[in-house]
Amino acid sequence: MKHRQVVAAAFVALCAMAAQAATPTPGITPVDMRGLWFLKNEEGAAKCAAYLGRKPVEPDPGALVIDERQLQQWAENTQTTMYFVTDVQPRRVNTWRMQTLADVPPYDKPKALETYVFELRQDELLWSRRRGTDALDEPVDTTVFARCGY
Repeated sequence: MKHRQVVAAAFVALCAMAAQAATPTPGITPVDMRGLWFLKNEEGAAKCAAYLGRKPVEPDPGALVIDERQLQQWAENTQTTMYFVTDVQPRRVNTWRMQTLADVPPYDKPKALETYVFELRQDELLWSRRRGTDALDEPVDTTVFARCGY
């Protein structure tokens, strides 16, 4: 009888750890989203190939770099837009709602809290945002990125 209780307790602990691992930590991007992304088009594919061939310190304009707590969207003249992740909530399988503090060049204005939806489809990342401020009937813009590298 005691053996069953120990096995049951271990099973419950293992299930709790698995559930915790499947739920993203607030402010932490899901591991599968992390990496270097370029727009999914011919120009983006060419920029990715060039990047992989020369390994520069910084990616070309148009690149999206996602790490644990921030996103960087590269632009001309190193004027990158920084998104500091404050909250990540799962919506459905491979889809997350993410809140960020956006820091836009020239970086002297207060950061704006913005909400986006990210969907991962194999090596494609769809980044959706509303055009308007808060209205639910506003059109949604979606940008499609392709993973560059691993």
